[in-house]
Amino acid sequence: MKKWLSIIGAIGLTATSTTTLISCKKENNNENGGGDNKPEPQYNPQQPPEGSNWKLINYKDVDINNNNEKYYFGIRVYGSVNNWIPYGPIKGKEIKQISNFYGCKAIYRWDGDSQPETPTIDKNTGEITDWKEQKGTE
Repeated sequence: MKKWLSIIGAIGLTATSTTTLISCKKENNNENGGGDNKPEPQYNPQQPPEGSNWKLINYKDVDINNNNEKYYFGIRVYGSVNNWIPYGPIKGKEIKQISNFYGCKAIYRWDGDSQPETPTIDKNTGEITDWKEQKGTE
């Protein structure tokens, strides 16, 4: 009986391992002949215009302490792929209450003295079309 169980077990393991090998077909991504198989990123955050008060930052660089009076602005996809929405501007001390900033593809910090206007984005591409570089408040 033990012999039969070990034979059945070996057959089962062999069938499972070959099925896994067969199903792991790798596509050839070298159609352009470049030899570079790296996937292209789906979204590249824009750099603000030179001399802008907006600065592109990482989420880990957001200062969420209670003294932070800087404003932050984020861009993320909502639902479908081509539905980009802005978040902010919001003060750093309030961001910890807004979990939506975790999924932002780009986060910008306002280094100006006044409250900024929300930059205009293209909802299909996530591209900022108007940075709204005002000199005063709204």
